[in-house]
Amino acid sequence: MAEYKPQALEEKWQARWRESRAFEVDVDPSKPKFYCLEMFAYPSGHAHVGHVRNYMIGDVVARLKRMQGFNVLHPFGWDAFGLPAENAAIKQGAHPEAWTRENIAHMKGQLQRLGISYAWEREIATCDPAYYHWNQWLFIRMFERGLAYRRRSSVNWCSSCQTVLANEQVVDGGCWRCGTIVTARELEQWFFRITAYADELLDAIDRLTDWPEKVLTMQRNWIGRSEGARVKFPIIPAGGSPEAASAADAIEVFTTRIDTIYGATFVLLAPSIPSSRGLRRSPARRRICARGWAGSGRRTAWRG
Repeated sequence: MAEYKPQALEEKWQARWRESRAFEVDVDPSKPKFYCLEMFAYPSGHAHVGHVRNYMIGDVVARLKRMQGFNVLHPFGWDAFGLPAENAAIKQGAHPEAWTRENIAHMKGQLQRLGISYAWEREIATCDPAYYHWNQWLFIRMFERGLAYRRRSSVNWCSSCQTVLANEQVVDGGCWRCGTIVTARELEQWFFRITAYADELLDAIDRLTDWPEKVLTMQRNWIGRSEGARVKFPIIPAGGSPEAASAADAIEVFTTRIDTIYGATFVLLAPSIPSSRGLRRSPARRRICARGWAGSGRRTAWRG
């Protein structure tokens, strides 16, 4: 048996794969399609064994599907337009763009040496204007339709990294990168009004009959719709009592629905109001208005 020399043998076949476009994909209606996508890599450093462990799993699946006759699209890209890459550049004393581009080139060479079956002709980087141009286009359309808005909210803050952390990035109360104790901080942020599509998304999930139930349950929990609670209470004018309040001057019953799909939304319903003149004159009405009750009529939404 001939001696196995990986440096020579693997480079030979990897060059052959590139020349023959073995892993590139074109439209072929005669084959069933299969799309294999692993998460894009952060180019804030060089590839390590964690990358190898993750990307080998996807490569095994992609190669198996090719052997089974599927037309496999197995692309790769770089999650290169965010704070992790910027913080790494600051730590190295380098310009973020130069540092990111150098890391992309180095990591790409590492992954190619591993022989992973990526369609490199379809490589993308999220820091390329041709890519984030469409992010900006989509965001503007959402903003124009009231689906993107700003408000203050509490976040996990790392004072060392000077960045916001997701809950999953807080380990034992500290930042997952540097260990600094994480604190709560109020910041003005952008939000997406996903509640506008909550019911539509939930209905669509029920039609995904071929998906694992565990995944569907996770998606339902992520949407997080709750029917909330209904509480009925009288609103009595100042100085009055339930016994003395007249139907004309006191609103008999309000129904409050607390909607917890996203934050807390209070919807005040007045199902049977003989007259609202008394409420308009009353201190109770003025107090409600001061707290943000907007609009008029029998149904008014109040976001708290």
